[in-house]
Amino acid sequence: MNYKFGSTDVHKIVKEILGEFIHDQKSPSHVRDPSDPLPRFIGTGDGRQIHISRRIDELISDIARYMMRRNSSVESRFSAKDLTRLVRKAFGPALIKVDLDQDIDQNVTLLWNDVEELVSRDIDWILSSGNLEYTFGCTLFSYDDIAAFEIGPVRFEPRMAWLDRKSSGGRWACVGAGGRIERFAHKVADGPISGVTRRRVIQAWQGKKLKSRKASRDAHDESFILETVEDCKYVCSVNVPGFGGEAGAHKAMISTRLALAAVSLAWETPSEALKGIGLLVDCRHQYGTTMSFTPDGLIFGGRSGSKRLHAPWVERDKLEESLRDFSDCFAIAGDSISAYLDPDGSSERLVLMNAIAHSLLWFYEGCRETVDQIAIVKFSSAMEVLTGGFVWKAGNGKKIKGGQPALRELLKANLEIDDDTVITRDGKTVKDVVELIYSAGRNRMIHGENKAFGNDWSIERASAEKLSRYCLVAYLGRVFENPMFDNPKQLMQ
Repeated sequence: MNYKFGSTDVHKIVKEILGEFIHDQKSPSHVRDPSDPLPRFIGTGDGRQIHISRRIDELISDIARYMMRRNSSVESRFSAKDLTRLVRKAFGPALIKVDLDQDIDQNVTLLWNDVEELVSRDIDWILSSGNLEYTFGCTLFSYDDIAAFEIGPVRFEPRMAWLDRKSSGGRWACVGAGGRIERFAHKVADGPISGVTRRRVIQAWQGKKLKSRKASRDAHDESFILETVEDCKYVCSVNVPGFGGEAGAHKAMISTRLALAAVSLAWETPSEALKGIGLLVDCRHQYGTTMSFTPDGLIFGGRSGSKRLHAPWVERDKLEESLRDFSDCFAIAGDSISAYLDPDGSSERLVLMNAIAHSLLWFYEGCRETVDQIAIVKFSSAMEVLTGGFVWKAGNGKKIKGGQPALRELLKANLEIDDDTVITRDGKTVKDVVELIYSAGRNRMIHGENKAFGNDWSIERASAEKLSRYCLVAYLGRVFENPMFDNPKQLMQ
């Protein structure tokens, strides 16, 4: 379906919604659609709900798509589901105001005006005041009290430090009867987390069994805290500006993964570090138990993946020194995350920061990938996006963007190694390794031409990871040292 609606199309859609609604209201009983057995309701804003048909629900989604496409600021801050929720929320109060005996075209105009006003009001509030601090349980180091540090808008801190911070700082709102949010001009509590909840959370973290608690908003918050952090020794928080609920949560998750990728660079083998560094919501799916049966009836058990509670052990003083040494890399990674979270695209050095964010994400996904060939594709991409669309001239004179020459030029510019420099113990040069990774590994995998698909690619994967790590570390360092650079092309020289 083409969602590039004009005003006439919108009028027709709203008119159909109203016609469906009037038909339902005047019918003695709703005839259920056998293909849609579950009833659909929308709130009216006063605690009541009204029934709507599947067709009305579909048309409301069409209206949401139209509103998203006509406003670029909305499209950059809301997912389709986010905006559909706002439009559904607006249609409820607007529909119950309809005078069923009034002229339908006049009603359509009034209905659409009401919906637009309600949606615009909600969007304006989210854009101006809807910033949120998302929180995730996080595994980091073998020590549980490394001082808090930040990578741009992403903050890592010991869980006790986080609990103390969120138990102070004040609170100016509360959830009232019926789930309605009440906001005040004065402080109504010491912090988002109450003193009672703080004490009980500490007891739970100490391994003590908690007594049952009477149902309340405070008890509800306590449950969420314990489920979010569980046995993680660290908490990761990220401040996200005004986005829709789903879009904001997605941005927060990506931002934390970019930050985790930056942290992992401090280890010689980041993929090993990321087996123990990660968000609780991601770690739950990294491991499991497997079974196998022999032809003669024996059962063998095994483990898939690994359950690690922290990165590989490092002496405390060396770990803290390493974090300090990588502070320049963390600063630039933080700038790229801030640019990623900027919905208006007004960040300084936007093109360069966008390339770095892309590279960090590809690198993170490469480290976490379980299939070696696909990991090679991702590590290759992590390097290629840093080339800034480097153009080279082929033997036939044709200009080509990216590819092996671009990667070799990236390595030369940032690691100061030439094509014929030997970089492996078995005598492979830079050109040899890049060809193996990019041509045999990346290109043939993407195009389904990898005849060695079933072979072991772990050695090539390790080479791709090592090269992409070296590139990223050197690249981030150069960006930090050259604050006037604002385009990846400048780092190819």
